Amino acid sequence: MAHPRAARADDSAERASQAAYSRWAPIYDLIFDWPFHPGRLAAARAASDAAGRNGSILVVGVGTGLELGLLRRDSRVAGIDISQPMLRLARERVARKRMAHVRELRVMDAGALAFPDDCFDSTLAPYVLSVAPKPALVLDEMWRVTRPGGSMVVMNHFGATGGLRARVEHALEDSAAWLGWHPNFPYAIVSDWLAARPAARLVERRELAPFRLFTMLRIEKAMQPHRGP
Repeated sequence: MAHPRAARADDSAERASQAAYSRWAPIYDLIFDWPFHPGRLAAARAASDAAGRNGSILVVGVGTGLELGLLRRDSRVAGIDISQPMLRLARERVARKRMAHVRELRVMDAGALAFPDDCFDSTLAPYVLSVAPKPALVLDEMWRVTRPGGSMVVMNHFGATGGLRARVEHALEDSAAWLGWHPNFPYAIVSDWLAARPAARLVERRELAPFRLFTMLRIEKAMQPHRGP
């Protein structure tokens, strides 16, 4: 059982994340669309390729739905987000652009997905890990719902290990609660998670524009070995 103080801290972090996310919703597309487009496009293509024709894709932290139109139209897409204001904008986008491949958009915690095991061909987390209060738990849940043989695609900013950029990111970290994300998000969270899962194979790691500030990771989930006669 979690310690009461730890539970309160978790609740506080979750509320702060939701508040920041909702605060950004009205201006999210204005600020985060085109500067982040190269990463969104690369991640959407990777998730689409992994899913294949008529494949199922889960977008974790779908936000206002900027990735939805970049996913292949013969796929079956579900999106979840913790923010109702963000999802409202995503639903408007889907209706306006007639995205028939988007089957459902639901309010859901990325760290507690209400989907059965092994039910998606690929899962995509665009710019989500540095926003989540418990990023390793988000990776756990993505892994759980990705089928064996499928792929997880993560697009995220990872903190620099030295130089001016590292100093700037450390300075901005004091404002993480207000910003709603962690500028100094460590790659070790992902590398430690990978090291603990022999069936997880990092098959692609690519730095992308703008200024190679963002990294796309594609992680394959190994097929389960055959057992029995």
